[in-house]
Amino acid sequence: MRAAFLAATAALGLLPSLTLGAADPKLLESCQDCHGANGITSAQDVPTIAGVSAVVQSDALKAYKAKARPCPKVHYTRGDTKREGDMCTVAKDLTDAQIADLTAYFAGKPYGALKQPADAAKAAAGKQIHDRDCKKCHSSGGKDPADDAGILAGQPATWMKATLAAFKKGSMDQPKNMKSVVTKLSDADIEALANYYASEQ
Repeated sequence: MRAAFLAATAALGLLPSLTLGAADPKLLESCQDCHGANGITSAQDVPTIAGVSAVVQSDALKAYKAKARPCPKVHYTRGDTKREGDMCTVAKDLTDAQIADLTAYFAGKPYGALKQPADAAKAAAGKQIHDRDCKKCHSSGGKDPADDAGILAGQPATWMKATLAAFKKGSMDQPKNMKSVVTKLSDADIEALANYYASEQ
């Protein structure tokens, strides 16, 4: 949380030596072509980035840049929706300054949960798993934007399942404490967690 505080105070100009520049409008447009207006998704295969900690977003972009995360192709959600893109291609030429500016911009936007159906029984099972294994880092049911572990509540269920499966498989970089939890999850556990977070609006 300290890193998020520093990013926020820098963005406000309270720490002049860390003050960030304005994000490139063309890069912002490119991000929003997939992640939605102001970073709020309307798609099942792309997460919302609005309101998510700048630390979380920066770590993700740097991991994509290093190809340390899977980069599936997804369709653009506005403009020419027949176009496809992937995060490794997006991130490969970004400078550290551009990453800092983009993540500060989207972190400063209000988060919006995706309205989506959820199975009540699976969501109840997922809440038990969350309370047992996840709430230490993902507080308030995964809703707290101050968590440098990311916002989970209201993220797309399809994206959530794919992400948890990638963590479990080991094809996605992750903190040690995350790895110790996710590797123990069954497919049914992942399905339950995805429904729980989908139900948290």
